[in-house]
Amino acid sequence: MSPIIMVALGAVVAAGLWVSGAYWLFNRSIEADIRRLEAEAGSGGQIVTPESIAHLPERVQRYLKWSGVIGKPIPALVRIGQRGRIRSSPDAAWMEMEAEELYSTDPPAFVWRAWFPRRAGAMVFGRDEYLGGEASIRMKMLGVAPVADLAGKELRAAGLMRYLNEMMWFPAAFVGDNVRWMAIDGTAAVATITDRGISVTGTFFLDEQGRPVNFRALRYSTDTKRLETWETPITDYGEFDGLNLPTRGKGVWKLAEGDFTYIELEITGVAYDEARK
Repeated sequence: MSPIIMVALGAVVAAGLWVSGAYWLFNRSIEADIRRLEAEAGSGGQIVTPESIAHLPERVQRYLKWSGVIGKPIPALVRIGQRGRIRSSPDAAWMEMEAEELYSTDPPAFVWRAWFPRRAGAMVFGRDEYLGGEASIRMKMLGVAPVADLAGKELRAAGLMRYLNEMMWFPAAFVGDNVRWMAIDGTAAVATITDRGISVTGTFFLDEQGRPVNFRALRYSTDTKRLETWETPITDYGEFDGLNLPTRGKGVWKLAEGDFTYIELEITGVAYDEARK
């Protein structure tokens, strides 16, 4: 083998080792955030009763009864599997994705870890999180080249807003002391959640059965750098762990130039840690 070929092969091997090492280090940092969320989570275990929801608007009571949370505890931790597709702009191509998300209910927190196009052989992976009252987004190609690296005070409210929206996958938490409800008409109710000095408010639209069909709020967009109307219409429902939950939906920005659907999502699994020692 010629010296030139040997040098070229050595460079390829070195590059592969460097990429593998960077991937491992980045993934390790995400794992550290997950472990932190678990360590900071409260004990959970408060049982949802008819009495504990009696003060809520009638349509919200109907929703919680439909979901099946009566007689069940507020979970300490929630683990969700997801798959779907996502795009960065109305003109961009869709990219398949797999994701897993971990939440704590007290305090509110989440770490969303995603792989594009799939966990095995991902070209891009990273995480979006609201943790310790701070929010950030970090995505890298092969664990090396930054695709997104965002943080700042604007993302705090955006992260908590995402959390409020996604509580529909662990609806017992809507009975928590940090959530306030207000009816606005017979088909919708406004929810406000407060965490570490910040509050965000969004509107849940509920059908006659009490099922959530949409969520709407003003949320900070990292693309336009301003508040935009954000919706998450729900397209299907299913049962996980004895609860009725939304299983398919979309994320839509209602922009001046038209609606931009940026994600289509399916829930593949839900697991609750109901109480912790």
